[in-house]
Amino acid sequence: MLMDINANNLRMVNGQIKPINGMTEKLVSIFNSINRQGFMPDELKECAYVEKNFALSNQRVILKPEIVAKIAMHVNLKEYENVLILGSTTGYLTAVLSLIAETVIVVEEDDSYIKSSEMATKENNLNNVIYVNKSISSGCIEQSPFNAIIIEGAVDHVPQKLLNQLENGGRLIAILSENGLCNAKMYTRKETLFLSEQLFPCSLPVLPSFKEKNIFSF
Repeated sequence: MLMDINANNLRMVNGQIKPINGMTEKLVSIFNSINRQGFMPDELKECAYVEKNFALSNQRVILKPEIVAKIAMHVNLKEYENVLILGSTTGYLTAVLSLIAETVIVVEEDDSYIKSSEMATKENNLNNVIYVNKSISSGCIEQSPFNAIIIEGAVDHVPQKLLNQLENGGRLIAILSENGLCNAKMYTRKETLFLSEQLFPCSLPVLPSFKEKNIFSF
Protein backbone atom coordinates (compact mmCIF):
# COMPACT_ATOMS: atom_id res chain seq x y z
CA MET A 1 0.00 0.00 0.00
CA LEU A 2 2.84 2.38 0.85
CA MET A 3 4.34 1.80 -2.60
CA ASP A 4 0.99 2.70 -4.19
CA ILE A 5 0.79 5.90 -2.14
CA ASN A 6 4.33 6.91 -3.07
CA ALA A 7 3.61 6.12 -6.71
CA ASN A 8 0.52 8.33 -6.62
CA ASN A 9 2.52 11.15 -5.07
CA LEU A 10 5.20 10.72 -7.72
CA ARG A 11 2.61 10.88 -10.51
CA MET A 12 1.16 14.05 -8.95
CA VAL A 13 4.59 15.70 -8.86
CA ASN A 14 5.49 14.64 -12.40
CA GLY A 15 2.12 15.67 -13.83
CA GLN A 16 1.25 18.85 -11.89
CA ILE A 17 4.43 20.30 -10.42
CA LYS A 18 7.42 19.36 -12.54
CA PRO A 19 5.97 20.93 -15.76
CA ILE A 20 5.60 24.38 -14.15
CA ASN A 21 7.77 26.87 -16.01
CA GLY A 22 10.79 27.75 -13.85
CA MET A 23 10.34 24.88 -11.39
CA THR A 24 13.66 23.84 -9.82
CA GLU A 25 15.01 20.33 -9.29
CA LYS A 26 15.35 21.08 -5.57
CA LEU A 27 11.65 21.86 -5.22
CA VAL A 28 10.68 18.82 -7.27
CA SER A 29 12.73 16.62 -4.95
CA ILE A 30 11.07 18.22 -1.89
CA PHE A 31 7.58 17.55 -3.25
CA ASN A 32 8.62 13.97 -3.99
CA SER A 33 9.83 13.56 -0.40
CA ILE A 34 6.54 14.70 1.22
CA ASN A 35 3.44 12.55 0.86
CA ARG A 36 0.58 15.00 0.30
CA GLN A 37 -1.92 12.47 1.62
CA GLY A 38 -0.49 12.92 5.11
CA PHE A 39 -1.64 16.55 5.09
CA MET A 40 -5.26 15.89 4.14
CA PRO A 41 -8.23 15.36 6.50
CA ASP A 42 -9.45 11.76 6.66
CA GLU A 43 -12.45 12.40 4.42
CA LEU A 44 -10.21 13.80 1.66
CA LYS A 45 -7.22 11.46 1.82
CA GLU A 46 -8.39 9.49 -1.22
CA CYS A 47 -8.47 12.76 -3.19
CA ALA A 48 -5.04 13.96 -2.04
CA TYR A 49 -3.44 13.91 -5.47
CA VAL A 50 -6.31 15.42 -7.46
CA GLU A 51 -5.57 18.63 -9.33
CA LYS A 52 -8.10 20.88 -7.56
CA ASN A 53 -8.64 23.09 -4.53
CA PHE A 54 -10.68 21.57 -1.71
CA ALA A 55 -13.18 23.72 0.15
CA LEU A 56 -13.25 23.43 3.94
CA SER A 57 -15.54 25.20 6.39
CA ASN A 58 -15.59 28.99 6.87
CA GLN A 59 -14.24 29.88 3.41
CA ARG A 60 -11.00 28.00 4.03
CA VAL A 61 -9.35 26.02 1.23
CA ILE A 62 -6.67 23.38 0.82
CA LEU A 63 -4.65 24.70 -2.10
CA LYS A 64 -4.12 22.40 -5.04
CA PRO A 65 -0.52 21.17 -5.57
CA GLU A 66 0.14 23.51 -8.50
CA ILE A 67 -0.62 26.65 -6.45
CA VAL A 68 1.49 25.42 -3.53
CA ALA A 69 4.37 24.76 -5.92
CA LYS A 70 4.09 28.16 -7.60
CA ILE A 71 4.08 29.95 -4.23
CA ALA A 72 7.14 27.98 -3.10
CA MET A 73 8.90 28.72 -6.39
CA HIS A 74 8.19 32.45 -6.46
CA VAL A 75 8.99 33.13 -2.79
CA ASN A 76 12.43 31.59 -3.49
CA LEU A 77 13.43 31.00 0.13
CA LYS A 78 17.05 30.60 1.20
CA GLU A 79 18.19 28.17 3.89
CA TYR A 80 19.04 31.00 6.30
CA GLU A 81 15.67 32.78 5.95
CA ASN A 82 12.53 32.72 8.08
CA VAL A 83 8.97 32.69 6.75
CA LEU A 84 5.58 33.50 8.25
CA ILE A 85 2.57 31.57 6.94
CA LEU A 86 -0.85 33.05 7.66
CA GLY A 87 -3.69 30.53 7.56
CA SER A 88 -1.98 27.18 6.95
CA THR A 89 -5.08 24.90 7.09
CA THR A 90 -3.64 21.35 7.09
CA GLY A 91 0.00 22.33 6.68
CA TYR A 92 1.16 21.06 3.28
CA LEU A 93 2.77 24.34 2.19
CA THR A 94 4.24 24.64 5.69
CA ALA A 95 5.92 21.24 5.31
CA VAL A 96 7.34 22.10 1.89
CA LEU A 97 8.83 25.39 3.04
CA SER A 98 10.18 23.90 6.28
CA LEU A 99 12.56 21.81 4.18
CA ILE A 100 14.04 25.01 2.75
CA ALA A 101 13.83 27.78 5.36
CA GLU A 102 15.62 28.02 8.67
CA THR A 103 12.36 28.66 10.57
CA VAL A 104 8.67 28.59 9.67
CA ILE A 105 6.21 30.49 11.88
CA VAL A 106 2.57 29.53 11.31
CA VAL A 107 -0.33 31.68 12.49
CA GLU A 108 -3.61 29.78 12.40
CA GLU A 109 -6.86 30.69 14.14
CA ASP A 110 -8.56 27.28 13.85
CA ASP A 111 -7.60 24.88 16.67
CA SER A 112 -8.43 21.76 14.64
CA TYR A 113 -6.10 22.81 11.80
CA ILE A 114 -3.27 23.43 14.25
CA LYS A 115 -3.73 20.03 15.87
CA SER A 116 -3.78 18.13 12.58
CA SER A 117 -0.86 20.16 11.19
CA GLU A 118 1.25 19.60 14.30
CA MET A 119 0.58 15.88 14.10
CA ALA A 120 1.58 15.72 10.42
CA THR A 121 4.64 17.85 11.14
CA LYS A 122 5.80 15.46 13.86
CA GLU A 123 5.14 12.40 11.69
CA ASN A 124 7.38 13.93 9.02
CA ASN A 125 10.13 14.83 11.54
CA LEU A 126 9.94 18.55 10.76
CA ASN A 127 11.38 20.35 13.79
CA ASN A 128 11.70 23.95 12.60
CA VAL A 129 7.99 24.85 12.58
CA ILE A 130 6.35 26.99 15.29
CA TYR A 131 2.55 27.27 15.52
CA VAL A 132 0.77 30.33 16.94
CA ASN A 133 -2.97 30.24 17.61
CA LYS A 134 -4.47 33.68 16.89
CA SER A 135 -6.12 35.77 14.17
CA ILE A 136 -4.36 35.27 10.86
CA SER A 137 -4.93 38.86 9.74
CA SER A 138 -2.72 40.29 12.50
CA GLY A 139 0.48 38.53 11.48
CA CYS A 140 3.04 37.85 14.18
CA ILE A 141 4.71 41.13 15.08
CA GLU A 142 6.43 39.63 18.14
CA GLN A 143 8.52 37.37 15.86
CA SER A 144 9.07 39.94 13.10
CA PRO A 145 10.76 41.01 10.91
CA PHE A 146 10.38 38.18 8.39
CA ASN A 147 12.25 37.43 5.20
CA ALA A 148 8.98 36.22 3.70
CA ILE A 149 5.27 36.22 4.51
CA ILE A 150 2.67 34.09 2.74
CA ILE A 151 -1.09 34.52 3.10
CA GLU A 152 -2.53 31.09 2.30
CA GLY A 153 -5.87 32.12 0.82
CA ALA A 154 -7.40 35.04 -1.05
CA VAL A 155 -7.69 38.54 0.40
CA ASP A 156 -9.34 41.71 -0.82
CA HIS A 157 -6.60 43.90 0.67
CA VAL A 158 -3.10 43.59 2.11
CA PRO A 159 -2.94 45.36 5.50
CA GLN A 160 -0.04 47.74 5.92
CA LYS A 161 0.66 46.16 9.33
CA LEU A 162 1.61 42.92 7.56
CA LEU A 163 3.88 44.64 5.04
CA ASN A 164 5.57 46.40 7.95
CA GLN A 165 6.52 43.01 9.40
CA LEU A 166 8.83 42.35 6.44
CA GLU A 167 12.59 42.63 6.66
CA ASN A 168 14.17 45.05 4.19
CA GLY A 169 14.35 42.99 1.00
CA GLY A 170 11.64 40.69 2.30
CA ARG A 171 8.66 39.64 0.20
CA LEU A 172 5.01 38.94 0.85
CA ILE A 173 2.90 36.73 -1.39
CA ALA A 174 -0.86 37.27 -1.33
CA ILE A 175 -3.69 36.20 -3.61
CA LEU A 176 -5.65 39.37 -4.33
CA SER A 177 -9.34 39.19 -5.16
CA GLU A 178 -10.23 42.19 -7.30
CA ASN A 179 -13.49 42.62 -9.23
CA GLY A 180 -14.23 38.91 -8.98
CA LEU A 181 -10.82 37.81 -10.26
CA CYS A 182 -7.93 36.41 -8.21
CA ASN A 183 -4.26 36.92 -8.94
CA ALA A 184 -1.23 36.04 -6.84
CA LYS A 185 0.99 39.06 -6.23
CA MET A 186 4.35 39.49 -4.56
CA TYR A 187 5.26 42.61 -2.60
CA THR A 188 8.94 43.31 -1.99
CA ARG A 189 10.13 45.76 0.66
CA LYS A 190 12.78 48.30 -0.36
CA GLU A 191 13.35 50.37 2.79
CA THR A 192 10.07 52.29 3.16
CA LEU A 193 8.75 51.36 -0.30
CA PHE A 194 6.77 48.25 -1.25
CA LEU A 195 7.02 47.15 -4.87
CA SER A 196 4.49 44.72 -6.30
CA GLU A 197 4.48 42.30 -9.22
CA GLN A 198 1.83 40.00 -10.68
CA LEU A 199 2.63 36.29 -10.43
CA PHE A 200 -0.20 34.05 -11.67
CA PRO A 201 -4.02 33.87 -11.83
CA CYS A 202 -6.04 31.51 -9.64
CA SER A 203 -9.47 31.19 -8.02
CA LEU A 204 -10.05 31.17 -4.25
CA PRO A 205 -12.62 32.53 -1.77
CA VAL A 206 -11.63 35.55 0.31
CA LEU A 207 -10.55 34.69 3.86
CA PRO A 208 -13.13 36.02 6.36
CA SER A 209 -10.37 37.59 8.49
CA PHE A 210 -9.37 39.85 5.60
CA LYS A 211 -12.80 41.13 4.61
CA GLU A 212 -12.59 44.36 6.61
CA LYS A 213 -13.06 47.31 4.31
CA ASN A 214 -11.36 50.68 4.03
CA ILE A 215 -7.92 49.40 4.97
CA PHE A 216 -4.95 50.76 3.04
CA SER A 217 -3.73 48.30 0.42
CA PHE A 218 -1.61 48.22 -2.72
